[in-house]
Amino acid sequence: MYQKEILSNFLIFFSPIFAEETIKAGFGGMSEKTTITEKEVSKFRNHNLKYCTKIDSTTTQKTISEMGISFDEYIFDIVLTIRNSEVMDINFRGWDYSKEENFNLLDGTVSTPNVWMEKLMPEIYDQMIELLKDLSKKYINQISNSEIKKRSYSTFKLFARTKIDAENKLYILQRYGLVKTMMFINDLINEEIKINIHEAVFDSKLFIIKCKATLLELFWNDKKSNPNLSVLNEIFSLNKESIPAEFYAINRRIRDNLHYSDYHYLTDTEMELLKKYQDIYFNNIIKVFNAKIDCKFGLGYKLGLSIAKILNWSES
Repeated sequence: MYQKEILSNFLIFFSPIFAEETIKAGFGGMSEKTTITEKEVSKFRNHNLKYCTKIDSTTTQKTISEMGISFDEYIFDIVLTIRNSEVMDINFRGWDYSKEENFNLLDGTVSTPNVWMEKLMPEIYDQMIELLKDLSKKYINQISNSEIKKRSYSTFKLFARTKIDAENKLYILQRYGLVKTMMFINDLINEEIKINIHEAVFDSKLFIIKCKATLLELFWNDKKSNPNLSVLNEIFSLNKESIPAEFYAINRRIRDNLHYSDYHYLTDTEMELLKKYQDIYFNNIIKVFNAKIDCKFGLGYKLGLSIAKILNWSES
């Protein structure tokens, strides 16, 4: 179950981005069978790319209230996805995705590429669907080799060893799992799959590189709109020491592929530089985030969780 959830969370974030860009570039459209609109997909895409938690925003306060998030009390208010004893995701960022009223939008957006394949290459559509099923099964089996668990946890305890303010804590809750999932998917998809559909070309390696470029540009946008976030300032300070200035323009060119209905070809040298420093950028992000969080599942955790369950039972 958790294996499929990891892939689903990845698709939920990136599918509306690629769907909207592909539609605008003239390579796809909405299915006649779906009830969602291009406007809804566009709004979904903009939310994923541009929404950044701010403690005084109505949206953030609504999520904090619904989840019962507390930075001051030892209560079990979040759920961590743990992979091989390390935090991989935190359910804060996907809270709205889990609501039933959003299921139709999520399903319609994620399944949109299947409709395009049926229209653009009907003669091999069935074979492509089988190929995608086989790949999905393969990746789920690969994920199964990792020890993945869900653990209830306390936001208060997660940040117990740091002195950062609530704004920075919320930012980590929102972005941590997005980065770790991207890093995991990058390691998971190791074969190169190329498909030519008329003028459009799908390349699995370039797809992952564009996903990474899109996510890193998101951090740049976050920095512009939140210049006082200390964790972002730390990340960009590390980047300044370890990433050459020419990387950012190359990364932006890859992000802009399709985004502006255009394609920017890179030389082999540029591609190698891009891949190397994308990974360094991601590692810098996680290095800063990991220094701010702490999760332990020893006797104290088990005792606290048992007490919480008893209290919850007595109140129900």
